[in-house]
Amino acid sequence: MTRSELRSADQEALLRAAVLAPSIHNTQPWRFRFVGRKVQVFRVRERELPAEDPSRRMLFVSLGAAIFNLRVAAAARGMGSEVRHLVDQRMPDLVAVVELGDSPGEPLAGLAPYLTKRRTNREPFTDEPVSAQVRAELDLCARVEGAVLQWIEKPSRRWWLQVATNDAVAADDEDVARTAERRRWVGGSRGSDGVPSSALGSRVAGGNPVVRDLAATVADAVRPVAEFEREPQLALLATRYDGPIEWLRAGQALEHVLLDATARGLSTSLLNQAIEHEELRVQINDPLGPWQRPQAVIRFGYGPAVPPTPRRTVEDVLVTE
Repeated sequence: MTRSELRSADQEALLRAAVLAPSIHNTQPWRFRFVGRKVQVFRVRERELPAEDPSRRMLFVSLGAAIFNLRVAAAARGMGSEVRHLVDQRMPDLVAVVELGDSPGEPLAGLAPYLTKRRTNREPFTDEPVSAQVRAELDLCARVEGAVLQWIEKPSRRWWLQVATNDAVAADDEDVARTAERRRWVGGSRGSDGVPSSALGSRVAGGNPVVRDLAATVADAVRPVAEFEREPQLALLATRYDGPIEWLRAGQALEHVLLDATARGLSTSLLNQAIEHEELRVQINDPLGPWQRPQAVIRFGYGPAVPPTPRRTVEDVLVTE
């Protein structure tokens, strides 16, 4: 083995971390190839969602989250990392290359123990507030990756978000293609991908969109009802611009925030219905603040332990040819 090669144990550790990243409907739309001390990151088109994600924005956000996990695993094994975002017509499915250095360049190793502990938690949270200091530090995590985390506290913004979310839910329910796509990936027992019924959480009493209800079957639609927090603590992850490279950065920022929140004992879930409809995204912006491109709405709080969702194997995501 030459100095330019990675040990097989290092390769496996990096991929085990990468597959733990969150992705839309847990589609895990990624594959990876090692070339010396570089990791090539590929999209997987058969795992994309043309109805729910027509612009492929959430695809790239998901890929960005996997890239961030690679960086964390590399730091934990004493390696630095640098991400090159690519648009290469010769290799249209290659979206980024993670170059690994000999010495750590980022203080990310401390997040490694939380890779396996991060969950999407769709159960009720307590009403205990997230402190102002923790909110500021989570925003700093987003800013390090080129995004911002705006806490939605103004009544007017919360109202607009609720209106936009309700409109998105109604549009989703009427969209046959979206419904069919969701049935493919959500519900029942899942072996290596998708969202199993056990991860859907309780239904919200009163129907207020505190948490996203992904139910795609009759059985899942009649899950037990529970009382959720009266005032959910929500934050908007946003970037200055749009486009595949910005979405990859947003995915890295999202996962940085989620892992740091997990390290602080916080639970999280996403409330992205309005984000997924371009005509509704603009309603989430602060009309008196700087113009931003919303990329994710995150719900924070203190919730119960929930089980993990399934993941693909290292062998399934590794490109060897």
